[in-house]
Amino acid sequence: QQHFLQHQQQQQHTQQQMSLPHHSLDANYMTEEPNSSGGGPSPSVTKYSLLQFAMQHFRNDQYTDSRVHSRDITRDHSERRTPSYADLVKWQGTPIRLPLLRLPNDLAPLALECFECILRYCGDIPHDPELTEVKCVYTVLMHCHKYLALRDEVYCQLMKQTTANRSACPDSAQRAWRLLSILAAYFGCSDALRPYLMEHLTSAASDRRRSCHGTAAVCLANLRKTARCGGRKNVPSVEEVTAVSAGRSARRQIYRLPGGAERVVNTRCSTVVADVIAELCALLSVESEAEQQEFSLYCIVQGDAFTMPLAADEYILDVTTELLKSGQPFYLIFCRSVWHFPLKREPAPTPLYVEVLFNQVAPDYLEGLLLEVPSNGVPMPEIVRDMARIAALLHRAADLTHVPAMKEIKFLLPKPALGIREIRPAQWVGLVQSAWPQIANLTPSQVKAQFLTVLSAWPLFGSSFFAVKRIWAEEGPHVEDSNPMWRDLILALNRRGVLFLDPNTHETLQHWPFMEVISTRKVRSEDGALFLDMKVGNLMQQRVIRVQTEQAHEISRLVRQYITMAQITQRDKRELN
Repeated sequence: QQHFLQHQQQQQHTQQQMSLPHHSLDANYMTEEPNSSGGGPSPSVTKYSLLQFAMQHFRNDQYTDSRVHSRDITRDHSERRTPSYADLVKWQGTPIRLPLLRLPNDLAPLALECFECILRYCGDIPHDPELTEVKCVYTVLMHCHKYLALRDEVYCQLMKQTTANRSACPDSAQRAWRLLSILAAYFGCSDALRPYLMEHLTSAASDRRRSCHGTAAVCLANLRKTARCGGRKNVPSVEEVTAVSAGRSARRQIYRLPGGAERVVNTRCSTVVADVIAELCALLSVESEAEQQEFSLYCIVQGDAFTMPLAADEYILDVTTELLKSGQPFYLIFCRSVWHFPLKREPAPTPLYVEVLFNQVAPDYLEGLLLEVPSNGVPMPEIVRDMARIAALLHRAADLTHVPAMKEIKFLLPKPALGIREIRPAQWVGLVQSAWPQIANLTPSQVKAQFLTVLSAWPLFGSSFFAVKRIWAEEGPHVEDSNPMWRDLILALNRRGVLFLDPNTHETLQHWPFMEVISTRKVRSEDGALFLDMKVGNLMQQRVIRVQTEQAHEISRLVRQYITMAQITQRDKRELN
């Protein structure tokens, strides 16, 4: 078991000490359709039938026109008959002696080996102890990965074996379809074969009288996904091959939500990250495709310091198979990574929507990341009132019904608030308890919604925060100034743009809206330090800002995502006008 293709970049992951619970194979995979025969029709002569393709592209040194045989009725029937095109596009239970297509001579033995693997996998010839079910699948996939010319050959072989299948093995046809579904999740075919392959799959999938129609529909979906996303990159696990071969093509994969809640999404051979995000967004009633782009799926691996979201076209089983094979504890978490659109208010958001966002925002709030404390050390009065109200809301969100006490209130305030000398602990208690009567009778879901509403008015709400170092001169952030020095800052990204914050007060030192961010570039120095260069400005005046951070890839991705969201919004406004 080895990689087909290396991923274009290493996934970086946040340090966590959790892993997915282990489930049995039967519990994880679900049956796609009844285990019954699906022999398929006799060869068709439609415009895009395999027979038509064979007459144009199959080798002509082993076929004769069937019309010749029908006329030559006086021939000695004991003489071995050369097969016709019609014979060679339908099932046969013995190995082929030549490839179906005109292949280079050095690929002919591999084509014959693939067909033998198909026969053994389908049960048409006895199993070889050295050539197991899984080994048959791996052999076909590896040959097709290494030699592009073999892909059309193997597709034609499987189309042949799913046409007029009369095998004595009752599962032969169904297993041929299942092997075809695996192949379609990995590789496309040539432009010449595509219409014929699509016709073969579509005709089978659309005919509900045929027992194979469900698996044919899976083949069709896998092939379309491969055309869009490029196909699977890693060999399937033994468990996946065994499950698909037995007709269980949907795996019950666990996805975590902020706060620790879990949801199960049926994950198939060709399921990509975008599919999972769309399904989980549907649970939140986030139906707009633009809004769905604000959500991401992260793979958290134990021991990794940083994490990156999985790419939208990345195959889920490619990710999980590699991690399970290496024995690394991991879990997949769904969260909102971009906050371009405002909170949903009309119609009323679903409880799960509120729960997910609440659990994502609350830790940042309590850590003090959203709180801006001016240099004089005293927040504005309305901010103090908000913090007191939020403390009462958090108390009720924990489903507590008693008045908050002093020993509880210190855990309900942002950490920096406890250091404000002008507000003593007794004053905080009075402020929080005075806000309690208006909150005591609300449900936990209602107070969580109010928590989000109050915080959404704060300037740093919906921000992603990154610790960075930046050259900062005594006079300001200009490289050309005298006495430049590296300074620790917080870089915040939100719908307002790119902000550099004081690490202690969280006051905004510099701000660029995304319309002024021209480009980003990642640079690694000779000593291994990672930098991010951001070109900002306008057509008349531009400058490059360099920051040092190990999270340069994630910052660059989020900047691009925010710019894309802003462009989508502007386009939609123009279309409305």
